Amino acid sequence: MAVEAALAWYEELREKDDMQEKISNEINQLWLGTRNKEFSQGLSKAELRKKRAELEKKCDALSQRYWQVVFEMGSKPDFSGMTEAERAETAEKLRSDELRYARRLTEEGDPRALSIEAFVPILDFDPKQGGRYYNRYTLVDLTTFDLDEESPIGPMQFTDSPHKVIETDHFKLSGAVNFLSVKVASSDIGFPIHVYGTVIVRDSIDERCVYHFRCDPDHCQLINSEAESLILTGPKRGLALCGYMYVEIDLKIKDHLGQSREFSKGLLSISDPTNCASMVSMVETISLATRLSTVDVTYAVVNRAAEGFIAVKVLQGGFHGKITAYTTSVKDILVLYDSKEADAMTFDDCGDILQLMRPVVSVHVEDFLIIVFHTSDGKSESIQFAPMFNGRDEGQITVGATKMCVKLAWSVMKP
Repeated sequence: MAVEAALAWYEELREKDDMQEKISNEINQLWLGTRNKEFSQGLSKAELRKKRAELEKKCDALSQRYWQVVFEMGSKPDFSGMTEAERAETAEKLRSDELRYARRLTEEGDPRALSIEAFVPILDFDPKQGGRYYNRYTLVDLTTFDLDEESPIGPMQFTDSPHKVIETDHFKLSGAVNFLSVKVASSDIGFPIHVYGTVIVRDSIDERCVYHFRCDPDHCQLINSEAESLILTGPKRGLALCGYMYVEIDLKIKDHLGQSREFSKGLLSISDPTNCASMVSMVETISLATRLSTVDVTYAVVNRAAEGFIAVKVLQGGFHGKITAYTTSVKDILVLYDSKEADAMTFDDCGDILQLMRPVVSVHVEDFLIIVFHTSDGKSESIQFAPMFNGRDEGQITVGATKMCVKLAWSVMKP
């Protein structure tokens, strides 16, 4: 009954939407008709006033009908008691209904048909999202835009520019975002869980995918509690924030029988607060409640940011441990490298170059970037860098018996 009630309500909603669309078009056509010469041709002023008054009366009646349609719509059913199987069935049937609707519009010659059909694959249903929703980015023309295409833009866009980059009235540094963690705040099936899937970011530089987490079913990450973050392996470049940034989450789990189940699927948005000139940075958490979980995404928004691309070369000895980074205004750490994960995810066979999981950090131009090296035997040392608009910097650090060279390539980001 729950599935049928949901489908019936959304079918009624579509009928009401279609009716409102037709009424709006009729009103627009009436008013557009007043611009034609034929509307007033051969009429006296008195006759024209009368004709206009009749048209206004007709438009008023249509407007009243429009709002009547709005208020005639029944209350949305309560979806909260749905099982996961009912949710999935409702989502699939809504997509089928939408596809049939798009093809009917095609037969009628309605120009909306192509766009509606293009949106069908990302149409979804989840009681935790209030019912029907789109689970991916929608602010593009999906008839031509590939939602799965990875951004081709890399780091260091202006690092080696022959001209020194400076702020002017015509060029201001953009804001940026560093993603600190993605955690399973709650799981309907408890812990531990084996997670795989993707976390994608779309920023103001490019609407295409910048991956932060990407695991296939054969390489699930074990999550034992709410305290553990997904192992983030991006971004590959700085993420500019000018308006909005979007986070797409698509996570699945493998149960004890090895069967896959959808765990979290949806879209989050981050707005730009960096128009406040006095703000250096701020840390926030946003949540996505879908499927079998609530996922928390914690991030730092950085005003007037420079992109720092980090490279670490071992000059003497071998490094076993963890490399983290933070800035003087945001003490929350980013894990750049962890030798426990290196064999599976980031190890480079050349031996002297550490392939960092997260080589890019955005830093406020008046801040400092602190990189900390923690060895597996408990030793730690740090090195500090001041950001530049563009250019390169490097320094050496010794931790125990290991000597390393740390290189920074700085660049502005241009949305």
